Amino acid sequence: MMEDELVLFQRQYSDEAACIELLHRLKWPAGFRCPRCDHNSAYTINTRRLPLYECSGCKHQTSLTSGTVMDKSKTPLNKWLCTMYLVAACKKRMNAVTLAELISVSYKTAWSMLGKIRRAISDMDCTILLSGKVEVKPAIYSLKLYQTVEKQQAERAVIVARSTSLADVPYYKIKFTSSKQEPRKLLTQEAEEEFLAAHVNENVNNLVIHRRPAFGLVDHSPLKQFAKAAFNWINVSFYGLPSSSAQPYLDEFCFRQNTKHMSPLHAMETLLNICLKQDQAMYQQQNNPYQQAV
Repeated sequence: MMEDELVLFQRQYSDEAACIELLHRLKWPAGFRCPRCDHNSAYTINTRRLPLYECSGCKHQTSLTSGTVMDKSKTPLNKWLCTMYLVAACKKRMNAVTLAELISVSYKTAWSMLGKIRRAISDMDCTILLSGKVEVKPAIYSLKLYQTVEKQQAERAVIVARSTSLADVPYYKIKFTSSKQEPRKLLTQEAEEEFLAAHVNENVNNLVIHRRPAFGLVDHSPLKQFAKAAFNWINVSFYGLPSSSAQPYLDEFCFRQNTKHMSPLHAMETLLNICLKQDQAMYQQQNNPYQQAV
């Protein structure tokens, strides 16, 4: 039961006070810093649901959730953190219907929360360049794993990649290619260069590119199996998604794989830290949030 998986979370973050303490520690690990003037002290105003901090230097007021995915949300912090825990640590099916039942919110609220979290993951992932040993392979995305010939027009080409660098912890990406790449054809030079420019460090020292697309029963490569698992999760959990809206879900799947070496609560804190950062520029390759947690 999914409820059993929440016992660890509820034991540590059962009330708003514990959640506020965690947010404060992650947002200001070295103590309060004013987002306007960078002053390091503030007065705390406790007359609202969440504490408000007034900078003692410039008098600017800010909260723990300002500039984050939780900004201006009326949903309690405990439910936000519970959602991040489920996204980060739960291997079972998790969609808006299931989430709404688990944390007692409306379907609309659950759908919005998941969408904001996925966008934060995607924004962060776009800033991380693969380095070390990098392996790249094209694959085929479709609404169902096994398409008939008549339905192949709905297929889209993706590139699945894996890098291994710090402490041999792999980092995965699955990204859609441009429409000029035909799904069942060899990877074109244009699609290859497009992916490398956007997602691979130019100084990578070990790059392996498999240009034949991953499909069929004879392909047992690790990257093909990883892509298949991602596509299967999308089809089972969300009954298939069109390629136009699937990228954030693929990024979510990769996030869970990239934090697989962490404990459930540590993975949740990593996701919360991502969701707290409006300025995603902090996540450069040298400051990879996954690598820091190794």
